Amino acid sequence: MNYSDQDITRQLRLGEDSQWEFKQIAFSGNRPTSPRRDDLADEIAAFANANGGMLLCGVTDAGEIQGLSREQIVALDSVLVEVSSDAIKPAVRISTYHKELDGKRLLLVEVPQGEAQHDSPGGSYVRVGGSKRRMTSDERLRLAQQRGQARFLWFDEQTVPETGFRTLDEALWKPLLSAEGAADPPVALEKMGLLSRGENGFRRATVAGMMLCSPAPEEWLPNACITATCYRGKDRTTGHIDAQTIGGPLKRQIAEAVAFAVRNMSIAAHKMPARAELPRYSEEALFEAVVNAVAHRDYSIQGSRIRLSMFEDRIEIQSPGSLPNNLTVDDMPHRQATRNKLLTSLLRRVPAYGIRGTGGQLYLMERRGDGVLTMLRETRKLSGRLPKFHLIADSELCVTIPAASVP
Repeated sequence: MNYSDQDITRQLRLGEDSQWEFKQIAFSGNRPTSPRRDDLADEIAAFANANGGMLLCGVTDAGEIQGLSREQIVALDSVLVEVSSDAIKPAVRISTYHKELDGKRLLLVEVPQGEAQHDSPGGSYVRVGGSKRRMTSDERLRLAQQRGQARFLWFDEQTVPETGFRTLDEALWKPLLSAEGAADPPVALEKMGLLSRGENGFRRATVAGMMLCSPAPEEWLPNACITATCYRGKDRTTGHIDAQTIGGPLKRQIAEAVAFAVRNMSIAAHKMPARAELPRYSEEALFEAVVNAVAHRDYSIQGSRIRLSMFEDRIEIQSPGSLPNNLTVDDMPHRQATRNKLLTSLLRRVPAYGIRGTGGQLYLMERRGDGVLTMLRETRKLSGRLPKFHLIADSELCVTIPAASVP
């Protein structure tokens, strides 16, 4: 919004607040020398990390207009555009307006609310009242989660505060490295996206890094786990036989979720003429359904976990988040789309040994992307019916796998 002269005059009278910051500018000739570029970047990022705001440049803290020359305003405008584009990550796209009040020039800078968490040279700031304040680790994570809901396609690349290289377990990340990467693991993990530069340039674990290589990612991301329940009957009112909260790195979550379903499903025996077991669910279909759930859920959604629910006649696996990239339920067997590109690419490097239902594949995800087709094929082969996919309130995907009849 381009504020009117009356709006600006009124604000000069009222002083600074959560939406307005006054900046007195020192020049050497026509070149701005103070505040430093990094300080200007901190102010802009603080507004972007809050609700946006206005910088009035060429105004003292008391609300008095300095009076800048045309050349000074042009030079200052150029500096602010460079700072907001180059010194803040990700960049903030400001709007600048050259104003004149009572014959004195000043520069009005509009800072929009950001679509991400913005880091500046001084760290991570947020506008609170009439000043900027350094964000705490909890505030950083909360902001990343909130902004991640609007930009869910890259939430798995967000850094997790108070983590680092030593937060990740060597036994989990070592199998992912090439022989070349083993020479300098921190650099190799950063190239892979398991680590990324966070505040003040320190390496922090990413959400994907924590999910794959932390022994207990749920300590940082409390909802990044699976709730598994086996009910007595056909609905949740019948009481449960078995229940488990499954945490840990994603490989363990996948293995334990499949194992939970296998140990709780009825298996009949039939002589034909030798004894043959007749399971109610395909282990391959269960494996693919769980892998899809952990790979494609929306990790930015708070207060919601993956739920695996076993009933007398079916298994339901509910995963937080709507379908990404205009994908529809009908498209799922034919199209591929993901909201967690980094995570899914890394799952293609995680060895699948030791997990039931892999069907002989070497890694948790194969590049063919035929997991849904495998679910359909194996479930129909066993039960004569197909799994069903449906969205709940456009915010949660539910996969229903029908049970095979057991004599």
